Amino acid sequence: MAEARRIAWWRLATPNAFTAASIVFAVLAIEDAIAGRILAAAWWGLYGTLTDRLDGAAAKLLKASSEFGVQFDSLADLTIFGVVPSAVFYAFYARHPELGWSSPALRAALVAMCCAWTLATAGRLARFNVASAHGHTDYYRGTPSTMTAGIVGVAFLTVLKYSDPAWTAPETSDPWRLLGGARLDALLPWMPLALLIGAIGMLSPLRVPRLGRLRSRALTVLLAVIVAVGYTAGLFHRLPEYMLAGGLVYLVACVVFHLRTR
Repeated sequence: MAEARRIAWWRLATPNAFTAASIVFAVLAIEDAIAGRILAAAWWGLYGTLTDRLDGAAAKLLKASSEFGVQFDSLADLTIFGVVPSAVFYAFYARHPELGWSSPALRAALVAMCCAWTLATAGRLARFNVASAHGHTDYYRGTPSTMTAGIVGVAFLTVLKYSDPAWTAPETSDPWRLLGGARLDALLPWMPLALLIGAIGMLSPLRVPRLGRLRSRALTVLLAVIVAVGYTAGLFHRLPEYMLAGGLVYLVACVVFHLRTR
């Protein structure tokens, strides 16, 4: 009996350890954002997309799902996907008033968009928990918080990578440039709007298929390969533009799925 309890404990501890890592990454991201290390903060936030996937995979593989794990995972998701992006964006634009968000009105608008993002994340997670409790899990309703935070995060990193290095000095972006000498400085003042667009996406009625439940096997394999390569590059702080392209491909697939299943 004691041996059985130990096995059960370890089964439950494994997915919860990945969930705990997401919360730790969130704390590290916020600390780096406050200190002005925006690239590091954004990458810590993106690491949460990996640990979020790993905790679910571990729970399924070990048959270690629990009510505690479900609640713990939701709290971690709210922290890493709801709070971190808001903190990163606010910290960066507050440090760079020359980007146009320094007037009282626009500073208030920036705060409002950060709040809207966090509230939308909380609402999206609550709606998912209710749907899961009633067994409605064939597809998501609204863009998942993991997916939305990932796309917004890599979009921000991509724009920073192809902008003036002075914006992120003394940090440096990776030298692998799939877009060559492209410059995206003109997009930088508009990037906070991504928080608002992402918030709308999370609360939208868009039907989003689970990655393993697409009707097209070829598309499922393609997306799985894109995700695997993206995670590998992300671990080394490389190629956010590649991950952005992959996220946009998935988003297009979601729109197609929504239109075909209405």
